[in-house]
Amino acid sequence: MQKARQDGRALEMALSAMPVAISWATLADQKIIFMNRKFTETFGYEVGDFANISEWIEKTYPFLEDRALVEEKWGASFVLPGALEANIDPIEIRILCKDGTLKTILNSGVILPETGWALATFVDISERKRDEVLIQLAAQRARENQAIYHLLLDRSPEMILLAPFDESRRFVSPAVQKVTGFSPAEYLALRGLEMVHVDDHPRAMRVIEGLKNGELSQVFRYRALQKDGGYCWVEAIVTGYVDPGSQRTAGYVATVRDITEQKEREELLASHYLQLAEEASLDELTGIANRRSFNRTFHLEALRQTRSSSALAVMLVDVDYFKQYNDLYGHLPGDACLKKIAETLKQLLRRDSDLVARFGGEEFVVLVPMTDPAGAEVIARNILQAVADLGIPHEANPGGVVTVSVGVACWSRGFPLDQVLLLEQADRALYQAKEAGRNGYFLIEGKPPSS
Repeated sequence: MQKARQDGRALEMALSAMPVAISWATLADQKIIFMNRKFTETFGYEVGDFANISEWIEKTYPFLEDRALVEEKWGASFVLPGALEANIDPIEIRILCKDGTLKTILNSGVILPETGWALATFVDISERKRDEVLIQLAAQRARENQAIYHLLLDRSPEMILLAPFDESRRFVSPAVQKVTGFSPAEYLALRGLEMVHVDDHPRAMRVIEGLKNGELSQVFRYRALQKDGGYCWVEAIVTGYVDPGSQRTAGYVATVRDITEQKEREELLASHYLQLAEEASLDELTGIANRRSFNRTFHLEALRQTRSSSALAVMLVDVDYFKQYNDLYGHLPGDACLKKIAETLKQLLRRDSDLVARFGGEEFVVLVPMTDPAGAEVIARNILQAVADLGIPHEANPGGVVTVSVGVACWSRGFPLDQVLLLEQADRALYQAKEAGRNGYFLIEGKPPSS
């Protein structure tokens, strides 16, 4: 747990140094608990200026359509029960800054139910939007004012591509050489989607079809071919333009920039989050699943059992006389004992659907889907034998070695699973196994009380 907190502090320091505005909120109460330096520089706000995300939206999103878009993209991920990790694709919104100015922003992020966090990034594209408007205007007037149009494109620091759908009169700005290594002439010699990585072709085709069907603008990330044969990640703001004669979308203008470094930072962030999520699902001492991970898996298996009407067994495994073991041998040997038992249980239950977790203290929980009472009894006997065979000395145990007691509860086929009831029955079965003298198991066949 301490390592997770240290990782969290290290991640916060890394986020503070990033050149992208970032905020961090909790899923439980939707409080904004972190804003990095770039966030404050961009908008003027600091942590504490807003009670929660709702107040942030109410005070800084002046346009109702932007609020609706944010609710559509972010809202569902906050409220869906048992939601999995979700990436929020970039959306364009307008935010009112503390000094009263209005900025156009690309907002994206990630929802991490495992850690209870939501991370949002904000990229200021106000200047780029102004450039985009100029480019659209220039494209519409290209036939009448080619000189001004080319002047604008030639001086743009970003690669700008004019691409009619019929591939006639294509143009690319000199910045293409900086992004891809190709000269403008070499780049224009490429046809179709040669300049796009083959794995990105389907998304590229969807963008083009969307423009043909009347969509005005899209943001598209893809891997662009480079002259040396490699690929680099780029982001393109793609805007359709209308032919003055037919009044139909005749092609598009794309403003393209290299985002390789940004992509690497995003992947680094993602790896940090995956590591934190993995640590949050494992027991720190034994390395097996923890109670939170069990609860999540048990919920999913309950849904599956209800749909399939299959049997399911839960076992509570408790180390006999463990308090006396700690008193006799000390807590470090006690920890080593728990680790050995955890590894033994994990080795016994090898099916992908089986789960062994530490339930708390010296108690473990075993989840075995698609297992009837007869099969559960076999597993329980194997657990008893395997732990005894470890031969861990225990003078306070009548058998002289460490043993366990097992409470088994099996849910009958054909009844919707009651998770709370099944765990209660496993707990009662464990009590019966202990009352019978320990180093044994007791089985209860679970089903709804009314059946």
